[in-house]
Amino acid sequence: MTKIAGLLVAAMLAAVPMTAAGQHKEPDSAAEATVSEALSAVEAGNPARALAMVEPVVASFEKEFSGEKRRIFCSQTAEQDGYYLTTADGGADNVRLVTVTWCNALYVKAFALVDLDRLDDAQSAFERLVTFAPKHSRYLNELAYVLLKKKEWQRSIDTYSSAEAAATFTPKRRDYERCVSFRGIGYDLVELGRLDDAEAAYRKCLAIIPDEPKSLGEIEYIKEQRKKTT
Repeated sequence: MTKIAGLLVAAMLAAVPMTAAGQHKEPDSAAEATVSEALSAVEAGNPARALAMVEPVVASFEKEFSGEKRRIFCSQTAEQDGYYLTTADGGADNVRLVTVTWCNALYVKAFALVDLDRLDDAQSAFERLVTFAPKHSRYLNELAYVLLKKKEWQRSIDTYSSAEAAATFTPKRRDYERCVSFRGIGYDLVELGRLDDAEAAYRKCLAIIPDEPKSLGEIEYIKEQRKKTT
């Protein structure tokens, strides 16, 4: 799995300010420090250590909110806040927004599991994460990537499509995440032998980020594959 860029790490680990009265989004500095250290362990090539560090943080989250009857979300943008607070069954009174640290912990856990090649466990962790952040395109893209690695092509396409649609809820990363989604869809479609559809997906990425090198390279690959069948 691609290493996280420095700016993404900073954004991922930043506490989100409280945006609705009565919502629990206060950061936990000790948990944040542990998650940050675990992420560093993943980046240093030690996912087993990262997993051992972050699992107690995840467990504490599960314990703390095990009796919560409201829908729990960890939102990272105002757009996500607005969506969760206005669309959940029962409205805002049935929503609890929690510190993003908990989602960060699940994210690092899932990342470590991918690096350990425990794909079924990684899928479960990402699916759990998405229940707390269903409109966070980064998490959906990573889940789709795990499904891709498991060669579950259509499920991967469907999840990448959900990620692309959710990108509007993370405006600062919208174009980047949409392009990731289209590239993933393109890869899945190539594996399904649908070369024309795959090229169209890569060109959607290029329409967002002109001359994006990965998409250009994949389109050249598709051209070579066509030559082999003519």
